[in-house]
Amino acid sequence: MEKPNLNYFHVGLSSFVKKDIEILSKEFSLNIHFFDQSSKSRLPLSFLKQFFFLLAKLFKSKATVVQFGGYHSFLPVLFKVIFRKKVIIVLGGTDCVGFPSIQYGCFYNTYLKHFTRFSLKNASLLLPVSEALVHSKYTYNSNDFPFQGYKHFIPKIKTKHLTIPNGYNATLWKNKIPKTKNTFITIGADLGTRFGAKLKGIDLIIEVAELIPECAFYIIGGDKIKIELPENVHPIGNMPHNELPGFIADKQFYLQLSMSEGFPNALCEAMLSGCVPIVSEVGAMPEIIGESGYILPKKDALQLKKLIKKALIEYSEEKSIKAISQIETNFTIENRTQLLNSSILQLLG
Repeated sequence: MEKPNLNYFHVGLSSFVKKDIEILSKEFSLNIHFFDQSSKSRLPLSFLKQFFFLLAKLFKSKATVVQFGGYHSFLPVLFKVIFRKKVIIVLGGTDCVGFPSIQYGCFYNTYLKHFTRFSLKNASLLLPVSEALVHSKYTYNSNDFPFQGYKHFIPKIKTKHLTIPNGYNATLWKNKIPKTKNTFITIGADLGTRFGAKLKGIDLIIEVAELIPECAFYIIGGDKIKIELPENVHPIGNMPHNELPGFIADKQFYLQLSMSEGFPNALCEAMLSGCVPIVSEVGAMPEIIGESGYILPKKDALQLKKLIKKALIEYSEEKSIKAISQIETNFTIENRTQLLNSSILQLLG
């Protein structure tokens, strides 16, 4: 039987985009289009290319899937309103938040928030990766809004949503026991941008590293950080993907101290590698780690130091195994595959 035809829009082939393309390709025939928003100057041409792509593909397709809300979701939803075609938006994080303190998030940006609001209000279905992206209390950093999630910024929205968490294949990651003692690792992309280091909590890691000189902190993507680092902070450039699992698996703890997160892949993959997680009380992260790790309730270096000291004392191989089991049991690739495909098929009728 011929597969239903879908249009699929994305703004970059990140790991979760690649994963969803792989999932959807088994059930649907995808017309994939990249929307380049790497700079404001590229936006007019990107909109023009997307417009003609939609003209060519829209009437031959059953629906459109947009990976994340933003500029690139506007035209697909506008076409949906005009021609009554189904549009599904997968929500990942940036598209549901606004952080004035670091100038981050779709609902912080003066123009982008209007494109995002229109898209989410008029889509056929929203598929957030976490319920925290729908509406959640935010207390981690007192300089930002006390609530986050798209319903905080669009209080009267009526679009239906279904939360589908990310899923993982445990066999792709390796566990190494025993691990190198007193070692911590974090992974951050775009750490050279105006908000990157603060968004991912790298500033907090640098601050706490000076308070715990006996510990070693490894930052993958840290080569883009432009400030002087303590001797026990080791910045590392992007690694070949085949070397990453072994490097991560050697470390005792994974730090994800972000100010904002949806459902971070790096955290889950590090847990599958046996790293005990230490996370900020943000987004889906408390739900992700369950009772397998430690939660930092406030952005504060002294609180983090106490939490790290506690984690070092309590560490055991059983803790590593518990972190692995938490992801293997609760966040499988099979679950996301089933829910993602069935939600779209149901919408198509």
